[in-house]
Amino acid sequence: MGKTYSYRTKRRRIQRELEYLNHDALDVFKETTACSSPCLDLIAPIPDYLPTDRINLSEIVNNLQDPCVSISRLEVSSDLENNESLESVDTSEKSLKLGSERAIKHYNKQLSGEEKREENIKHALGQWAVESNVSQITVNKLLKILKFKAQLTFLTQDCRTLLHTGSNRVMNIKVMKSGLYYHFGLVNGIKRYSSTCVLDKHIKIAVGIDGLPISKSSTAAFWPILAYIMPHKQYVFPIGLYYGSDKPEDSNAFLSDFITEVLGLFDEIVINNESKKITIEVFSCDVPAKSYVLRIKGHSGFFSCTRCTIEGEYVHNRVCFPYDENGITKRNHEDYLNMVDEEHHVSPIISCLVLIPGIDIVNIFSLDYMHLVCLGIMCKLLNHWLTTMGPSSVRLPSWKVKTISDRLAQLKICITNDFSRKPRSLKYVRLFKATELRQLLLYTGPVVFENIISDDCYNHFLTLSVAMRILLSSDLNKYIDYARKLLEYFVKTFQQIYGSHLVSHNVHSLLHLADDYDKFGNLDNCSAFPFENYMKTLKKMIRKHEKPLQQVVRRYEELCDVQITKSNKCREFNFSIKEPDCFFSVKSGHIIQITDFNLSTGCIFGRSFKEQSDMYKIPLKSSNLGILIVKDLSVDIKQWKISSIEKK
Repeated sequence: MGKTYSYRTKRRRIQRELEYLNHDALDVFKETTACSSPCLDLIAPIPDYLPTDRINLSEIVNNLQDPCVSISRLEVSSDLENNESLESVDTSEKSLKLGSERAIKHYNKQLSGEEKREENIKHALGQWAVESNVSQITVNKLLKILKFKAQLTFLTQDCRTLLHTGSNRVMNIKVMKSGLYYHFGLVNGIKRYSSTCVLDKHIKIAVGIDGLPISKSSTAAFWPILAYIMPHKQYVFPIGLYYGSDKPEDSNAFLSDFITEVLGLFDEIVINNESKKITIEVFSCDVPAKSYVLRIKGHSGFFSCTRCTIEGEYVHNRVCFPYDENGITKRNHEDYLNMVDEEHHVSPIISCLVLIPGIDIVNIFSLDYMHLVCLGIMCKLLNHWLTTMGPSSVRLPSWKVKTISDRLAQLKICITNDFSRKPRSLKYVRLFKATELRQLLLYTGPVVFENIISDDCYNHFLTLSVAMRILLSSDLNKYIDYARKLLEYFVKTFQQIYGSHLVSHNVHSLLHLADDYDKFGNLDNCSAFPFENYMKTLKKMIRKHEKPLQQVVRRYEELCDVQITKSNKCREFNFSIKEPDCFFSVKSGHIIQITDFNLSTGCIFGRSFKEQSDMYKIPLKSSNLGILIVKDLSVDIKQWKISSIEKK
């Protein structure tokens, strides 16, 4: 169903445009009559009752007083019969056949101050409704109050007109064997953010694929193909979306539209009048999604590792991958194409992703540390310490668990606003999100676990913590080889402390994690965190159980009509004069507490700590990682440039 306007609105706005055409269109008509130009299509044959020397278009507009009067004599108004939006009626090539932007610019110039105010109010209401995900019923109620009580008569009564919502019937939905698929388009997403992001000549795209359950009472789920323009990870957009009672039966059929579009982008395309080259830089998936897309064995398979040819062992009713002193043989793209290791594949047909020019199918899929380390290894360690899953030698008594929980509670006031969550008790450990586990691994863990867990377990944990801090820092690349050795030591020692039968697929994959740093840099550049954050946005687009895919498509179309608000997430940190957001390290090496700042001059004022010491010295001095114990705050207030702030 098209967009509707009242007859009064149509008459008033079309009158303005036709007055403009009254001066210009007739000249075009007369000139083109002599030369038989295609512009003759602009106006229908002149009726006998109108003078030939001048076409008074305002008389035709007056006929709109009677809705029954046909205005089909003029092609300019043909789209009104379908209740199309004013923008498409007045300026599109379908209605004017003029094909120039002059009419649009003229229309904008002709808007009076009152009309601009009306348009601004409409835009603000639409942006509020879309960004706040307000239901249509609620918006309709607000519109009626504003229209009839606040006398804002220019507002529509139906939010679908305000939001430019399309018809209930979403076109171009592809029916698959087990569900439905809609392709939003990679280029469409890039163009949408082209005015917000600074695009290089070479645009690199990160892609994420995963399943999203949308109901607790059924198996219905979304399988989105998401992407963002690197490094602008805060602007995630959908490329395609599948909905069904199960995941797509054939992964190649699921990816076919995506592959077709990517192959069409092999040559450079024009965005904002500039030639751009687009390449797929990385795929970020968890292990089940990766095995589904690549059509290979899952994490419980004997030959499931995507980076090497190690064969798993079946010990104590589980598949494990004990550390091999003899080294490992790495997989490569050619081996995948030729299916050299048949035990690695689950289908005689390989993934259609190999059709992408220049792709290295083995290394383009990152070892996502969100699933691998945070939800995998860190969660596994906690379960071994807190439950009966691990050996009795590492299990913690209840009083030690309570001590750790008390320490976490005390640290709440020390957690800056850069973190999305505050620490909470270990009794909620089964509910911990990936961000909480990441915080425990990198920040709070070395503090709360000290002198509580055994020395062997603590030093073993510190090995992982230090290695991950190196891999998640862009300025510690000089320690990358050391981080690789630390991860190798962690895997080797893991089977000594917890048992070789507990060396799972995730634990083994740590041996390959440093390779991703060599290829992508900081592991945050190739993680699934941005895509996981966008999943809740997709879920919020669903307002009822019926036709969830169509709902998401319509909500996204509404979102595309709203101006994108530039995010401030690109800032490395926030600073304040209030604790705990007032402590920083500066380039001179001092740790300071900010007492005041002046943004206009770019200066900060504060006091520095006189004494600094390492928190730990094994496996690496913590000062090398920017982790220090400080005390003895000076009395004198000094001044620094904001640009001198190095870390928080």
